[in-house]
Amino acid sequence: MRKFFKLLTSKFFVVALILLVEIALIPTAIILLAASLPKFGTYFFGFIHILDFILVLYIINSEINAEYKIAWIVVILFFPPFGATLFFIFRKRKNPRRKLKRRLMHDFPQMAKMYRRQTDADCKFMQMGGFAFQCAEYLRHESALPATDCYECKYFATGEAYAAQLEQELARAEKFILLEYFVISEGKFWDRIHKILKEKADAGVDVRVIYDDIGSLLGIPSDFAARLEKEGIRCLCFNRFRPVLDVAQNNRTHRKIAVIDGVTAFTGGINIADEYTNEKTLHGHWKDTGVMVRGRAAQNFTAMFLQLWELKNKEIKSNPDEGQYDKFLTDCPEGKYACLPFSDSPFEGKHNICESLYIKTIYNAKKYVYINTPYLILDGEMKKALVTAAHSGVDVRITVPFIPDKKYVYAVTKAFYTPLIKEGIRIYLYRPGFIHAKSIVSDGKYCIIGSSNMDFRSFYLHCECNIMFFDEEICEELEEDYLRVCTECELMTESKSKTNIFRKIYRSILRVFAPLM
Repeated sequence: MRKFFKLLTSKFFVVALILLVEIALIPTAIILLAASLPKFGTYFFGFIHILDFILVLYIINSEINAEYKIAWIVVILFFPPFGATLFFIFRKRKNPRRKLKRRLMHDFPQMAKMYRRQTDADCKFMQMGGFAFQCAEYLRHESALPATDCYECKYFATGEAYAAQLEQELARAEKFILLEYFVISEGKFWDRIHKILKEKADAGVDVRVIYDDIGSLLGIPSDFAARLEKEGIRCLCFNRFRPVLDVAQNNRTHRKIAVIDGVTAFTGGINIADEYTNEKTLHGHWKDTGVMVRGRAAQNFTAMFLQLWELKNKEIKSNPDEGQYDKFLTDCPEGKYACLPFSDSPFEGKHNICESLYIKTIYNAKKYVYINTPYLILDGEMKKALVTAAHSGVDVRITVPFIPDKKYVYAVTKAFYTPLIKEGIRIYLYRPGFIHAKSIVSDGKYCIIGSSNMDFRSFYLHCECNIMFFDEEICEELEEDYLRVCTECELMTESKSKTNIFRKIYRSILRVFAPLM
């Protein structure tokens, strides 16, 4: 009862309620307008239908994803003129290519230092040639972040191992700490991190934290950022959840980044909350993964963090200490592990970098492709890549949760994986609980690990971060962990995935609207 009352009085509930009222006012206003003008009602709705038809033609000929086209066309045609109004409010705004980079370099010219290309790393990828060189060239074309390397890499098969290492590295910080997480929630994990951050801030270390407002809304108090600022920990709440109908509300930072002194960096699926370390049980055992790198690759993660910090922090231009990036530059030797740490953002370019690199990896596979994802909501391109690989004799496996965190999203996941089973793709359900890991490994040579789910939100709406490796040693660790997890999973079959007609209809409807969820 106490939790229910807390929810009713929370900022999330109040803002969500106001948004629902705003949405309800749109059709109400249209109906009242038509009712107040009975003589023109017929002409009014006829005019609306013509506009809807023109809008549908515009959507069909636009460059947006095919699944988005279908979802919006259904909404517009079935709910006139309400659907068209929602489209103009929530449609994805066009962003000129490299808009983010241009703005960074224009407003913060010293930021260019963070993106300088590493000639020896570029040469390393040229020598590797083939698939690795293609991926590096694609990233160079689509992103300001350079190809790089690291001299040490550590894979974490559990959130507990990730947390323990993160706490050790934070305690060693001497210059700066940068933390960016989708979810920060008060509890044991955060208490340990918070204690270290306060100690470091008191010792003169530059400590900065970015958290997403929606992701952290129910786990921290409304004055969380102000509290940290009073303790000397600089804090930025990304994209505050406001009672305004705006597409920007969909753009969250879903990234998980920790950088210590520009030498050590962490990423993966793990947020700072007790469920990620299994110190609190929400959906059975929580399976997650992460990675730590040391070396020049850390500078890419520093640049990712500073992208949002500089673009969103309103105090930048009034603070003379800001815009000085020399202290953030990484001074590390060349490393043996070639890698591509990259970010994906709705603010930059028109291509989805992570989705494209996933698809390239799948098409390039010769033996196997193993994928972890908590949500499986695919567009046509990704489905075609997976099916083509499976039909070409590649062992394609996807592991998803057995116990869901969001039932409606889980229903959509089932709707998407059921047809894949018929195409020879093996779907595994993680029986112990919820798998939150996000990774792909192929042929023991290539892998990607980071914050991106295989769904529309990660690929099209969120700020994400990942790192791609081209090393057999690292890939072997991911492969071994994946196969070990498979022994704890239930392999789905066509017979097991069969369901009644009502659930089929329900899932079919959810599939249509999946891109808008």
